[in-house]
Amino acid sequence: MALTQEQIEDYLKSTKRILLSTVTEDNKPDIRILGAIATDGVKTYFSTQANARKVAQIEKNDNVAIYFEAPGQEFPNYVNVTVYGKAKKVGCEKGIEKAAALIKENLPKFELTEEKAIFVVEPEEIKIFNSSAELAQDKVQIVKYN
Repeated sequence: MALTQEQIEDYLKSTKRILLSTVTEDNKPDIRILGAIATDGVKTYFSTQANARKVAQIEKNDNVAIYFEAPGQEFPNYVNVTVYGKAKKVGCEKGIEKAAALIKENLPKFELTEEKAIFVVEPEEIKIFNSSAELAQDKVQIVKYN
């Protein structure tokens, strides 16, 4: 059975760490784990050092994939979600404050400093793998966003 929009949002919110995949300058995938994250619906926010390599990669190619895996799952009831979209640096003060507050809810020790940047990813597509789906064709669900 397909997950509802609300179930997708709840799943994203339950995840405390993500894997962020970017593209290097020589067009190779680059992946890393991030903990300074938050979601708002299906939008994903993350914070990083403003001079991090991933920032330069996103500036050259903003296509990213974000892998979510909620903790404590075991087969046969296992779900993971991959969000595909474009990462954009949050620039307005109100947006930065909102994102920082959301990240702090997820990671209470988070502190926004001048050395950090916050990005948002709005999904173009979300892929859900649900191992508990009865039929093989129902194990992978694709949700498109405009």
